Amino acid sequence: MTILGLVAAVVLVAATVVLAVSWPTAPQRSSHLPIRFYAYDPTNARLSQVSRTVFQKGQIPVATVDGNAVDTGPRKAVRAAWYDALGHQTNSVDLPDLGKLRSGPVPLSTTSAVPGGDYQFVLATVEDDRVVEVLAWVHVEIER
Repeated sequence: MTILGLVAAVVLVAATVVLAVSWPTAPQRSSHLPIRFYAYDPTNARLSQVSRTVFQKGQIPVATVDGNAVDTGPRKAVRAAWYDALGHQTNSVDLPDLGKLRSGPVPLSTTSAVPGGDYQFVLATVEDDRVVEVLAWVHVEIER
């Protein structure tokens, strides 16, 4: 019985070592990507002065990135997409690089105000129309 217990302990230690060495690590980004949201007025194409994550009913959120954001690398295309609480895409724009998101914020809706609820903004790098890396995934709320 002692030998069987000793074999079990050796197998357990070996399995722990193998697991610790082979466990995949999460990729680390060098810095946080500062996504900002503003209320957007489509009639005069103006943004509010103050960024926020909660909007009043009737307001249209628009997403942009701070000017001090780290770029995604040499001319990597990005996709900026909005999703509602059920996962339906409400708006999506493919941009040649992160700089275009700075100069041209992406609204939740291009046609009209959307109903109150929870929405997600997702920013990802793309290659050949395929998402390569998710750079940001941010929750936004419109009051009901």
